[in-house]
Amino acid sequence: MVSNELDGMQFDVVVLGTGLEESIIASEAAAGGKSVLHVDRNPYYGGSNACFSLSKMLEWAFCHRNCCQTPSVEVLVGGQLTDAPTFVISGEASDQHDMDTLQRLAPFELSPETTEKLQAMLKNDRSYMIELVPKVVFCRGELTEMLISCEIGEYVQFKGVAHSYLAHNGTIERIPESKEDIFASTSLSLIEKRKLMRLMTMVSDNTLYTHILDKYSDTQFTQLLQDKFKLSGMLLDAVLYLIVRVNRGDTISSREGCERLHKYVKSIGRYGRMAYLCGMYGGGSEISQSFCRLCAVSGGTYILNEKVAAIESTAENEFSVVLDHGTVRAKQIVMSPDYTSTAVPKDQIVSRAICILDNTCLGDDTTALASYVDDSGVVSLLYVTHSTMTVPSGQSILYAWVEGSLEETRSLLTSAIQTTIDSKASPLLSIFMESHELDVSETESQGIIVTRAPDATVDLDSAALSAQHVVSTFFSK
Repeated sequence: MVSNELDGMQFDVVVLGTGLEESIIASEAAAGGKSVLHVDRNPYYGGSNACFSLSKMLEWAFCHRNCCQTPSVEVLVGGQLTDAPTFVISGEASDQHDMDTLQRLAPFELSPETTEKLQAMLKNDRSYMIELVPKVVFCRGELTEMLISCEIGEYVQFKGVAHSYLAHNGTIERIPESKEDIFASTSLSLIEKRKLMRLMTMVSDNTLYTHILDKYSDTQFTQLLQDKFKLSGMLLDAVLYLIVRVNRGDTISSREGCERLHKYVKSIGRYGRMAYLCGMYGGGSEISQSFCRLCAVSGGTYILNEKVAAIESTAENEFSVVLDHGTVRAKQIVMSPDYTSTAVPKDQIVSRAICILDNTCLGDDTTALASYVDDSGVVSLLYVTHSTMTVPSGQSILYAWVEGSLEETRSLLTSAIQTTIDSKASPLLSIFMESHELDVSETESQGIIVTRAPDATVDLDSAALSAQHVVSTFFSK
């Protein structure tokens, strides 16, 4: 692009960042007839939902990581999860993008053994698609309905999340989901099968479901499960922490719990016996790009690797946006939280671990969701194999995340991963990092719309709902 080519151009909306929420808003605004300029300072799509090859993942940590959101990235090559990190990437982002991976790591003075392990993995560099924020999609959720209504299913492919596991007390057990799985299960007693079937029948039948909501709306969900459905032990934990996904120690109303359970059960059977879909090639990034394509088809303009120098309010209640290739005017600005120059970290933190394993541990050519439960908290885990085209054949990736700082949750994350692996595989490379929520109140006070950073939920519906709220509030006709 020629320098200053954009100078003086006017847009209805300028969107900064190509994460999922920003991309949905841009596509909806363009489809509604708005002129849209969609900009990303990075040379890739996806923002916080991006996925990378192994070398690009390390490049992200060095060059593109937002230091307020992710202060540091700890990398352990081989070894045990309890070992000290092999190296830690911290400090301000570097502007040296075009460097060989091992050259970039030279200051850490890695041992010959560690270098050899990295070189072996980098031979399959492009076979890895590592997600910053791994998430799945409800078969009958808000995002799925949006993908269908926008007719962009051809842009993205999915694989069903085949299995669900509950890990606790040092063991991991597969939890049946569909009615067929419950009947076929050998881990549940006949009485347990009847209890679980009774619960699923209740939330599947609209009349019974409405009756339960009206009668027990003021009670706690846990109490409803114990008193009405007589659930206890592993079965109670499975419904609370794996299906409804309540945080340890939290309480939710029977209405909220039943609504979550209803959504889960209604998702089963739409595309198979599973409730969730996992995106191929890195789900969040692929879905974000599909909405970007839709925006471009509707006339949106895209620029990657474009720095934003300044944003100023004008006398006409518009905005002036200073970019590398000129200054544009916009009636409205939508931005990802990491574009706010005045943002500061808040106390809300999600700690994440990414383990590339030398073998499969929860099955070959499959995907699985798991929850690890102990007195310290509940860890969410996503397991993917070569079947999602995100890891070389014979290897797998296990993602784990939990709310809280790494200092508070490291041992919990480690226990969750070790229990799930169960000595069936060994880590080739492990990454630990924190994701901080940012305080963007000062930016929002200027009339700028700031999207939400990815949360600790396992699915992408919260991003879809947040984007829909922005569109209906600011861009509806």
